[in-house]
Amino acid sequence: MVYNPYIVVPIATWAVAQVSKFAIAAIKGDVDFRYLYASGGMPSVHASVVMSLATTSFLVDGPSSPIFGVVLVFALIVMYDSFGVRRSTGELAVAVNSLLDNLDRNRFKLDGPTPHRLREILGHQPREVGAGAITGIVLAGLFNYDRLGWLGTFLQTIPAKYELWSYMTFFGVMVVAGAITRWILAKRYPKSKVMKRFRGHIFTASQTIGWLGLVTTVFVYEHASYLAWRLWPLLAVAGALIWAWWILTGSAREVPAGLAAEADHTRKMKWLNFGRKSRTK
Repeated sequence: MVYNPYIVVPIATWAVAQVSKFAIAAIKGDVDFRYLYASGGMPSVHASVVMSLATTSFLVDGPSSPIFGVVLVFALIVMYDSFGVRRSTGELAVAVNSLLDNLDRNRFKLDGPTPHRLREILGHQPREVGAGAITGIVLAGLFNYDRLGWLGTFLQTIPAKYELWSYMTFFGVMVVAGAITRWILAKRYPKSKVMKRFRGHIFTASQTIGWLGLVTTVFVYEHASYLAWRLWPLLAVAGALIWAWWILTGSAREVPAGLAAEADHTRKMKWLNFGRKSRTK
């Protein structure tokens, strides 16, 4: 069956990226069906689509083709806009909606029963754009695997048993390490909301990728047709590395700042309670 890869691949990438965005948000506890069609979130669907188109043109027409140059420049502009102007617009919408929510209705008269709220999910963080770009490249490579040459042959090969056991060990350690890390952080910081959120991210990532990788490795071990390719456990490994990078970069400043704020709040409450006890005596 003949199809146009410049149309089919971006559409398929859009669908996969939107569902992935909804799934990631749902795993984090934010079940919002707008993620299935709205912009914003992890990964960036805009970046996924344009990079899948650029990768497809690279594989089909070659790196020296005019269409690849045009599509690549277009993709770079779209991704820059995603975490530039559109991100600033989304932050401005959050501020405006906060002002509208806190207006005194008795002092300010607004047209209509309720003010119109602005859309807040518009732009992206740089790491969301990066994850979207990687998603687009990977999916375009999957849909055009017959054009990957030796790399395609390598990915379609059934791995040896020692390689399968290494994958199995990697994902098994990930599952166990995620559970142990969550338990240690819960014991070390039992009342910290910041660490509760941080250990939740770690546990979610380790269990999701770990069990997905174990199931994938079992399919490869059983030689389950197309699921027996080396590609699938390698994708799970790549997903684990990307998710770990996302958690670490996002928490590098948030966790220390949050712990410092909690410690400062605890110190202030300690002095306030000490003053109340002194006055009571």
